[in-house]
Amino acid sequence: MIVNSLSYENFHVATNFYSTCSVIAEEFSRLYCSKEKDLYGGILGRTSHLIKDYDVNVRKQVLQDCDILLHLIWETINIGHWKDVDVFWRQLYRSICFIKSVNLSWDDRIAEAILSCDMGLIMGAPFGEELFVQELADFLSQHVSIDSLCETEHEPVRKAEFPLPFLSNHKEIPQVNAPSLEKFIELLNPSTPFIMKNVIDHWPAMKKWNPSYLIQNHGERTVPIEIGSSYTSEQWSQKLLKLKDFIRTYMLTSSNEVAYLAQYELFNHITRLKEDITPLDYCAVSESDVVTNCWFGPEGTVSPLHHDHYQNLFCQVYGYKRFIMFDSHDNMHPHQHHLLKNTSQIDVESPNALRDFPDLADKTAWIADLGPGDVLYLPLHWWHHVRSLSVSFSVSLWWKK
Repeated sequence: MIVNSLSYENFHVATNFYSTCSVIAEEFSRLYCSKEKDLYGGILGRTSHLIKDYDVNVRKQVLQDCDILLHLIWETINIGHWKDVDVFWRQLYRSICFIKSVNLSWDDRIAEAILSCDMGLIMGAPFGEELFVQELADFLSQHVSIDSLCETEHEPVRKAEFPLPFLSNHKEIPQVNAPSLEKFIELLNPSTPFIMKNVIDHWPAMKKWNPSYLIQNHGERTVPIEIGSSYTSEQWSQKLLKLKDFIRTYMLTSSNEVAYLAQYELFNHITRLKEDITPLDYCAVSESDVVTNCWFGPEGTVSPLHHDHYQNLFCQVYGYKRFIMFDSHDNMHPHQHHLLKNTSQIDVESPNALRDFPDLADKTAWIADLGPGDVLYLPLHWWHHVRSLSVSFSVSLWWKK
């Protein structure tokens, strides 16, 4: 068994944690769910027994009970609005996914075990700061055979020659070379965009992250993918894909669909990737924790004109992206629907943009084409439209001043 190289003590610690966690007992009582409580207790008890004395029939029973309980919880968390789901059900879901993964890995069903971990990470929630699922998924990922189709060096990425839209007034973003923290603070006033050079060149990600590397090292991991040209499109949808299938289908071959791993906290999912970046000193000015999101997709992905509720250091690791930005004080005609109030009705790339919104001619567009190693400072509430000019991997650091 592959998991022999991972100490059984690790599994014992996790199952003991779930068995003795006072929160779990209290929540079962609060929600009056005796059936789920009995199933959960049986799963933990049998898994603890398997750690000491492996029995294939007991393992089969544990897997069967895991599937029954996961199905019950799945029905519960998919009724009504996601924000209204009691967090305990998501916490319970993740812990069961972990136990299921452990039992699958004991039978060397590694791909299934990784998928179970990923479902727990995507749909579930942790009890406090525990990282059992992430650690198991990262470990198992190292024991999946390398995909022979991607052992060759990936071709250098090329920037597409996409024409700039016609905008009456536009200017290029100023650039500064590796500013000190003191200089960076000076640059924050006035609150206008600027590009920093040579501040992430030391990140291992700059040399490692490309489609081939991601398939070879993390290809079995399942992630949520957005399908469609834009989240404002009626055809927009989401689905779960293995990273290798996402890359092959939408980046290494031509596709009629556009797909995007967008605004996702990937480092909380595939924690080994976090080792490839280091915190930027500039984030020390934040008055709260920095929120790190990843953006990975093929050429042609578009984020429509919108604004965010954070300051943003947008780090371009691989490939090229174009930003078209407008001042936060500009009226960019936001949608009236409450879910899209931070998104403009203006398609700045449309040839009819000036006809449909004549006051666009009075506004100044700030334009920047980012390449590998560029870090864009994007001020709070500045409007921005983003297009990928190639296969692209970016990291955004959201913070509050």
